[in-house]
Amino acid sequence: MEGELKVKLEQSLAPVFGSSKPLFVTDDLNFVSWLRAHNLGASLLDEVIDLPKQRYKNVVLLPTTGDGLSFFRLERFFKGSRVLIVPLVAFDPSLEASIYTLKLLTSSDFVQATKENAKWISILEKGEVQRLIFKGAYGELEVTLKERLDLMLPRTQSGLLPGEWEAIGMFFEIAMIPDNEDFFHPGYVVSGEVEVPGVAVAHHRIMPNQLTCLPVRAWQLLGGLIREERFPLKIKIENSQLKEVRSIDGADLTDEIRELSNPQLELMLVEMAISNNPGLDAYGLDWRVNSVLNEGARGIHFAVGDGVTGAHIDFICPGMEAARTA
Repeated sequence: MEGELKVKLEQSLAPVFGSSKPLFVTDDLNFVSWLRAHNLGASLLDEVIDLPKQRYKNVVLLPTTGDGLSFFRLERFFKGSRVLIVPLVAFDPSLEASIYTLKLLTSSDFVQATKENAKWISILEKGEVQRLIFKGAYGELEVTLKERLDLMLPRTQSGLLPGEWEAIGMFFEIAMIPDNEDFFHPGYVVSGEVEVPGVAVAHHRIMPNQLTCLPVRAWQLLGGLIREERFPLKIKIENSQLKEVRSIDGADLTDEIRELSNPQLELMLVEMAISNNPGLDAYGLDWRVNSVLNEGARGIHFAVGDGVTGAHIDFICPGMEAARTA
């Protein structure tokens, strides 16, 4: 079993690092022990500097604490390295969630995802499409695109260059985001009703310490509902604003979501994304785990909260396919 995991990981990550086998680097001793027990090259972040430089030319970085994302510290270690960042600390840094996320990497398809990213970027940047309708078993969303549309540009090439660092999420989503100067009038107008089988809750590394309770509380609420089998959520969106969020048994969660994601943002969508990891089987995902890779289940996800002033909450709808209209 250990050997099978190693082989699958190396196959999955080969498009990112080429023929070189990456070093898995984390700041969690228990996770390092688990990685080594599965025959994977692994090191604690603090011990990387003692290794031959060639050993950390290709790195999968798995930080579980804020210290593990210190830019100047990382630059000192990995300035010329290829680094794939899997930000466990932003979601759930527990050992169980870390192992779950790593196992999802084994089936992730970096090559096909980046090809499809390039196709979507071409479509959206040309401005030839004014409306997208996403349909699937979970409902329907209509997205009207304005002349000015801001995108968080994803990876369009799977391979990293020496000295290039990239977060895992940039491979598996094409995200429409608000204009910083006009947050309440984004270049995408989203309306419709959907059911949501899963969520992910994140926060940014610069979130003030006094606010980090918000993503914790958000996951306690939503993860608790998942474990109680009160998902999927029923969500109504009008003009890119969440109007109603209810559990499957009818409990109204709208006010709680507003408070946890920063009420000043008024439940406006901070992200409308096409999720694009064709290697993942949505039916095999465990929504009880707060994992960045769950977001990539092919379909869509949309989010409230910026992760700095409040919890960033992604609502994930796999299997939603786009129909383009003029």
